[in-house]
Amino acid sequence: MSTLTLRNICKRYQNDNYAVKDFNLEISDQEFIIFVGPSGCGKSTTLRMIAGLEEISGGELWIDGELSNYLEPKERNLSMVFQNYALYPNMTVYDNMAFALKVRKMPKKQIDEKVQEAARILEIEHLLERYPKALSGGQKQRVAIGSAIVRNPKLFLMDEPLSNLDAKLRAQMRVELSKLHKELGTTMIYVTHDQTEAMTLGTRIVVMKAGEVSQVDSPQVLYQHPVNKFVAGFIGSPSMNFLDVSLYRGYDVENQKTYLTIEDHPVYLLEKTARLLKEKGYHRSKVTFGIRPEDIYTEEGKEANPKLEYSEAMQVTIIARELLGAEVMLYFDLEGIQFCARVEPENQTRAGEKLKVYFDLNRIHLFDMETEQTLNL
Repeated sequence: MSTLTLRNICKRYQNDNYAVKDFNLEISDQEFIIFVGPSGCGKSTTLRMIAGLEEISGGELWIDGELSNYLEPKERNLSMVFQNYALYPNMTVYDNMAFALKVRKMPKKQIDEKVQEAARILEIEHLLERYPKALSGGQKQRVAIGSAIVRNPKLFLMDEPLSNLDAKLRAQMRVELSKLHKELGTTMIYVTHDQTEAMTLGTRIVVMKAGEVSQVDSPQVLYQHPVNKFVAGFIGSPSMNFLDVSLYRGYDVENQKTYLTIEDHPVYLLEKTARLLKEKGYHRSKVTFGIRPEDIYTEEGKEANPKLEYSEAMQVTIIARELLGAEVMLYFDLEGIQFCARVEPENQTRAGEKLKVYFDLNRIHLFDMETEQTLNL
């Protein structure tokens, strides 16, 4: 079993400047946890406090039920994989992977067995006699991971290990890391600023902002039910479209519905959404409207998905079109704010042309303008 508990962990510098503040998390055995957030949000600092490379200013760190705040890094039995590989240039791949075991004075036969097994798992048996300078970036990263595997640690800590690789190799290594996690059956904590890596790798994702945890949940829950505007905008590529709007309620006999206006067009909310807003006191209030690019439909998309509930048609002028192979991104302005719609690849609408678009009413997100907390939950 390899479990980790962080209770009210913080990292404080001079003048009460916090890099990490009140961080709480329970990590179960064999989880693949991702710390994600923009640069400077405290994710790497948190990882380094877990590893023992940064002093913990406050709170408690428990590893397998043992209070570990003051344990030396070597006493924590954790392995860390860095962004820059951290390989010894004057040693072969074999010797790099074996180094930590030699320091422990492990028997030579046992060292060889562990190195050969790690090399087999990572498919780098043919590289064992090479030196780091003769390796590609992806091969160097596999060696760094191999150096961590041979130690048989309680937990793997990875600090942006794929950021130096090109896009194609990053995609390949994501698959390899996922396979490695399943094969080793161990607990992994992985830091990245790339939300695509977070969504594809993690069993749970910790979204951080300014040293604090914004939300912890599975990739699907984070994507579909963000707790605030920051998480909604950070998770997803392209990101969610946002627009500040006013809520109204129709007063004619036929249309007693809550609606918001965009470009002077009413967007009538579903009754369940309207009821939730009324319960929270958001009748006739300003709120932030959000919708993901794939939840904006063209006429063709609407006809292909007849069971969805749509807003009335809104005519827009396309300002840019991006063809990405299997999908097309169309960009247009609503009240001076640029929106993006992910549409079917057959769509041939060009910049300057007009197009009718529809919102999936079940996928509308609404946020409090001041607190930026979701109103959907």
